[in-house]
Amino acid sequence: MTTTSPVVRRRRLGLELRRLRESATLKGAEVAKALKWSTSKVSRVEAGRTAPTLADVTRLLDLYGVDDPEQRDRLAILTREARKKGWWQLYSDIPHSTYIGLEAEAESILTYENVVPGLFQTRRYAEAINLGTVPGLSDEGQEQRVDVRMQRQQVLTGNSPLEVRAVLDESALRRMVGGVDVMREQLERLLEVAELPNVILQVIPFSCGAHPGTMVGPFIVLRFPHQEDPDVVYTEGNTDSYPADIQRYEVLFDYVRANAMSVVDSVALIRNMVDEL
Repeated sequence: MTTTSPVVRRRRLGLELRRLRESATLKGAEVAKALKWSTSKVSRVEAGRTAPTLADVTRLLDLYGVDDPEQRDRLAILTREARKKGWWQLYSDIPHSTYIGLEAEAESILTYENVVPGLFQTRRYAEAINLGTVPGLSDEGQEQRVDVRMQRQQVLTGNSPLEVRAVLDESALRRMVGGVDVMREQLERLLEVAELPNVILQVIPFSCGAHPGTMVGPFIVLRFPHQEDPDVVYTEGNTDSYPADIQRYEVLFDYVRANAMSVVDSVALIRNMVDEL
């Protein structure tokens, strides 16, 4: 799926501005003092948490001595893209919006989960998950979150679909979310997803016992098509800052995948579970 995610653009812009500051041998505190900003604003901009205005970026480039018109124009375009609204931001109460923005422009992901991943969920399963895990969620909030989850799944299809390598703990398949009918529908959906050419789905059976992912918990590695956008890791409960040790999680995923059943055996397991319900 080809898209222009403001989250990814904001992150790229922050990285470029940080590089330019370092090339100018300036510290964040010195920039803040020169522009009469807070040091936290400089930090937020460089971390991609805040989308600076065009005027802000112009002042930074002046301070850093960036005179090249082409470079300034390119960063101006990047700034405008970073300040746009993503489709998910049309909803008022959506958690993990930073992650959704990154996922929207990722080229591939590696994911280990102990529930069915959002990209694979049916609407009824998503509704049941929300009701069970977010007590007191309003009907409107429930509908919004499910709608966003369903729209996210568009990255799995199209001209440049997201490549997904997913390893699910067997508990994700055995947990009776929403009742028998909901789970049967969800397991059948997993069988459909497993047939997509851009999806590799494996299951770690209970018989495996303890494995490298047992104590670490769910995680997702997001990879991007452009060198300017470094890969990131999303871990449960960590929505703003992302662990920097990508290699550690890639190695961990290899260990987790090695403990999983083959794709053929994983699909057979899921098919048998559908028959048992």
